[in-house]
Amino acid sequence: MSPPPNMWLDLGLLLGLNFLLYLHSFVINNTFMVDFIWSGWPPILSYVIFLRLSPEETRTVDLNRLITVFPLIMVWGFRLTHNFLSRGGVGHEDWRYQDMRKQFGKHFWWISLFSVYWGQTIFLYLPMLSIYGAIINTKPYNAWDIAATLTCLAGIGLETFADMSMNQFIQLKLQKKTDKVIMDTGLWSLSRHPNYLGEILFWWGVYFFGVGYAETWIISGPIAITLLFFFVSVKLMEDRQENNKGELFRNYKRKVGSGIILLPPSVNAWLGKKLYGEIVDTEKEKESLN
Repeated sequence: MSPPPNMWLDLGLLLGLNFLLYLHSFVINNTFMVDFIWSGWPPILSYVIFLRLSPEETRTVDLNRLITVFPLIMVWGFRLTHNFLSRGGVGHEDWRYQDMRKQFGKHFWWISLFSVYWGQTIFLYLPMLSIYGAIINTKPYNAWDIAATLTCLAGIGLETFADMSMNQFIQLKLQKKTDKVIMDTGLWSLSRHPNYLGEILFWWGVYFFGVGYAETWIISGPIAITLLFFFVSVKLMEDRQENNKGELFRNYKRKVGSGIILLPPSVNAWLGKKLYGEIVDTEKEKESLN
């Protein structure tokens, strides 16, 4: 199946919406609204794609697949929005944008259009290509759909538990109920970014719903999100952590060698030693940060 023509219209709408948010950011001097596009636009788009189907197309799509896909995308979007709110609330600007303000100063106003707004449009739009295949797939419900459902649920569950444990840890730090500087237990002892793995799994699950019908072009969606997290998001986050926590975070990398994939502690320790060297004493550095 070739890409639907409305796909390009949807890209234009998303670019236009982010441009309006870009203009709005001048009024409030804050870019926080752009984060809610990431969690809010995919659920909206999924319904738009369905509503645009002709009566004939509506009769050919599989109802079982639709009543599975829609709730999964809704739950994913609600969970991610809730996490945005619980981390900082309405008006909280992401640290990456704050760092960009400091780095580019008076030039941030135009750089943010291409990096924060339209750049984010591309990073979001590519994974969403999987939604088209999931909804307009006319093949009968099959084993791929079961695999897709389980993969999406695994991704949502992994993100949920990873973010919940991190949020609890942050609260303990704020309340001075722990002297730990870095979260390194539970899922965070198996991967330095288990929440990223959950996001990757979710989008591969959405892709699986369209396998056998439109995979020749929708596979760019999960591939894009995988590359984004492995080669961009991890580096940005860990560069910041190393700048703020120094050897303490480097020791965490030595203890948990895997950036995204979940690995047993023994394997992580072996990998961390191979990649980052031996763990060093950081008691004085730890005291300075507490």
